[in-house]
Amino acid sequence: NPNKPNFNHYLFETITVLIRTSISKNPGVLDQFEQILFPVFTPVFTDDIAEFVPYVLQIIGFLLESRPSGSTPIPDAYRALFQLILTPSFWDRSGNIPALSRLLQAYIEKAGETIVLEKLTTVLGIFQRLVSQSKIHDHEGFAILNCLIINLPSTYLNNYLKDIFVVIFTRLTKAKTQKLIRCIIVFFSYFIIKYGAKEFITQIDSIQANMFRMVVERLFIPELSKIDENDKKLCAIAIIHLLCDPEQMTKGIYFNDLWLILLQALLSLFQSSNDLQIMSAAERKKQAQDEAEEELLVGLDDTPDYTPAFSRLAFAKKPRTDLFGSSIPDARCHLAKCLQTLTSSHPNQFLSVMTNGLSTEHLLDIQKYCALANVTLS
Repeated sequence: NPNKPNFNHYLFETITVLIRTSISKNPGVLDQFEQILFPVFTPVFTDDIAEFVPYVLQIIGFLLESRPSGSTPIPDAYRALFQLILTPSFWDRSGNIPALSRLLQAYIEKAGETIVLEKLTTVLGIFQRLVSQSKIHDHEGFAILNCLIINLPSTYLNNYLKDIFVVIFTRLTKAKTQKLIRCIIVFFSYFIIKYGAKEFITQIDSIQANMFRMVVERLFIPELSKIDENDKKLCAIAIIHLLCDPEQMTKGIYFNDLWLILLQALLSLFQSSNDLQIMSAAERKKQAQDEAEEELLVGLDDTPDYTPAFSRLAFAKKPRTDLFGSSIPDARCHLAKCLQTLTSSHPNQFLSVMTNGLSTEHLLDIQKYCALANVTLS
């Protein structure tokens, strides 16, 4: 009943709680929920019940995310729905976009090399549309792109990389916003982690000679410390590899002008962040549960995410993930270890630059990180 939005919201919230509680105790019931709910949800799309579409998309996204990776093939019902959610008219409704983006990311995570790969050009078209045409939903386009970078083998995107960077820089030139800058830095970080710092510099400079210098001076240096707390560990690790891996930075054309100032920006990022270490699985689970309960208790009229077109389901909320997990438990220790490797392979060069160029405060920070990592610089 569209005249009772609170009732509708809590009805779908209740369905989500039932699913979450049941599959946490018995993951095998997920198939049963899919078999029961898909026939019920289908008329929402075929009859175009607009006020229910965002809710149903969220629940289906949650169901798909809950399927074990690399398990049995994705059921045919998901395959049929995938064709539907790529329809441009679905993306014309602003209220659908957050849920569509989340569901599309679930497809990429669970069926990236099968279902999604067959329509990769269409999916990239959605990214381009959101980034190029929407200041409101451009972050959803970047979320889709980041998901592709993380989950698809790098070779699948190689032919599209230059076009992707052109789309991003074109939008940055035409309509720069603070949110856009944050999204770009996070995407750059995912790219560096997946493709390597050398390839990142090569891609940037292929658009325009020495453009990487502008990226560092105009994006990374002034904006790095403004990144959302949840993204700081990712960005810090990417910057570490940008400093320590590519020859362009360690002894090439960018060393003299960019290396020290980028290190200073990284150290300032460390000083501004409380989220550079991983949480345990139990801590992450408890945090997600606490946030869901808190969000559910907030009155709908007071919830920023609530509009007549879209209301986020608290218990369908996607949990935060740490891309590195236990492989890099602390970004500060990772910096210390990478600097140890760098200084040992370039005697006197980097240690001298840091000693002469860094503030006393930053030098003390590096000493502290080395002590945490149990390494020494020489």
